[in-house]
Amino acid sequence: MIGLEVYTEEGELLGTLKEVLQPGANDVYVVENEAKQEILLPVIPDVIKQVDIEEKKITVKLLEGLI
Repeated sequence: MIGLEVYTEEGELLGTLKEVLQPGANDVYVVENEAKQEILLPVIPDVIKQVDIEEKKITVKLLEGLI
C-alpha cells in the first residue's frame, strides 16, 4: 500500500502514503504532501472511505481537526 495516492472525497490530492504506524488501538496512515509535510490519518471507517489497490488510490473523509 505504500506509495498509493491519497485523495479527499471531493477529489483533492492530499499526498502519497509514506508509512503505516501501529501505535495501538488502530493503525495510522502517514501521508506526505508535495511540500514534504506529513498528515496523520487514523485508519477508522469514518476517515478511510475506500482503498483501491488497482487504481493505486485511497479515498478519505477529512474530519474536523485532522489537518
